[in-house]
Amino acid sequence: MIHLIAIAGYVSTHVVGIILAIIVSFAVGFLWHGPLFGKQWMALNKMEQPKKEEMKFSMMLPGIAANIVMVFVQSAVLGRAFQILILPNIGYAFIIATILWLPFTALTIVNSYAWTGKPVQLMVLDAAFYLVSLYAVAAVLYATL
Repeated sequence: MIHLIAIAGYVSTHVVGIILAIIVSFAVGFLWHGPLFGKQWMALNKMEQPKKEEMKFSMMLPGIAANIVMVFVQSAVLGRAFQILILPNIGYAFIIATILWLPFTALTIVNSYAWTGKPVQLMVLDAAFYLVSLYAVAAVLYATL
C-alpha cells in the first residue's frame, strides 16, 4: 500500500511530465503507424486503408482512451522507479525501460502472437513500437524529474 501512496505522490508532483509523456507517446504512435510503418503495419494486419468518408473520430476513442490510461500508469510507475533509483544519466533510464519492457511487453506480445498465428514481422514491428514509445516516455520522465 505504501508504494501506491508513493506513486500517487509522484503523480501529484509530476503532472506536467506525465502529460508530456502521454503527448510524446501519441506522437511516436502517429509516426510509427503513419509515415514510418503504416502501410506495412496495415498489410501485416490485413487491414485496408479506410476511405475518408468512412473515418470517424469516434471510432478511435476507445483506443485513445486505453492508450491514455496505459501511458499514464506506465509514466507513474516508471517515473517513481526513476525517483527511487536516482539515475545518474538518461542511459540508465533506457536500461530500466528495457528491463521492464522485455518481460511485460515484448514477451507478452511474442506469446500472444504465437498463439494467434500472427506474422513474425508484425510481432517484431509491434514489440519495437512499444519499446520506442517507452524510450520516448522514459526520456520525458527523466528530463522532468
